[in-house]
Amino acid sequence: MGEKMSDCHKIAFAMFNFNVKEPPDIYTICPDGSGLTRITNHPNADETPAWSPDGQRLAFVSNRTGSYQIFIVDSDGGNINQVTTDYDNSLPIWLPDGQHIAFRTTDNEGLWWWRKAKLDGSEVEKISEASYDFFYQTPAWSPDGKKMAYMSLEEQKERNDGSSQIHIKNLDGTNDMALTHDTWENASPVWSPDGKNIAFVSEMHGEYNIFALYIMRSDGSKVKQLTRPVYTDVSAIFSWSPDGKQIAIGDINIGRISIISVSNGESRELYYPKEGEAIYAPAWQP
Repeated sequence: MGEKMSDCHKIAFAMFNFNVKEPPDIYTICPDGSGLTRITNHPNADETPAWSPDGQRLAFVSNRTGSYQIFIVDSDGGNINQVTTDYDNSLPIWLPDGQHIAFRTTDNEGLWWWRKAKLDGSEVEKISEASYDFFYQTPAWSPDGKKMAYMSLEEQKERNDGSSQIHIKNLDGTNDMALTHDTWENASPVWSPDGKNIAFVSEMHGEYNIFALYIMRSDGSKVKQLTRPVYTDVSAIFSWSPDGKQIAIGDINIGRISIISVSNGESRELYYPKEGEAIYAPAWQP
């Protein structure tokens, strides 16, 4: 098991057991389902892991201090350090430089916005305006750190039809461009490791409030549906394999993680949970 764990690019995820009412902890596993390893073990919730660009550390969210804050842990479970200390924070995203983490913040009075901070918690900076839409403008940095993909409500302002589109722009805000152009919700863009493609979830198959996983080129061309529409926009979390050939996707409402082939959409289970277990929020080690 040790040899496989050192050779594979692990998938981190959160798992809890609702039969024994245990809160979630962070685990890692090889893509073939071997080498399951528990990374955190705490009486409070640890969720939504995210790998550092060098694959040596994980950021995650925990309420172990009484509010939801961002923490960092080594890939073997050692050296847990707290990054944020104020408000409630969630959905950590490593910036490509490996020195900053972006995260979603709420004041628990209805407003949500995005900030970023250095790993030691210093230099906290607001990177989006506060909004009453908790899913608005979820950012995704391109692997080269030059562009950002995000969910935009700009087109919705005139139509007021509940749609949202995937946009990309330069980090300084210039060259903002819509990649999707339909009347459905498109959300949660995630760049492929080579920066050539973007995965996202969408209702564009024609059904409200149920989402499928799609991919497209980073210029918006060659849109392809990869999964059946079984996901929610809020809970669906997915991550590319390092070679860009597969995507791991999970949804807390489903409680399982699937590995999807980018070439043909074929799906397989990552790990078969035991009775009462639910797994979600996969993150593939770079």
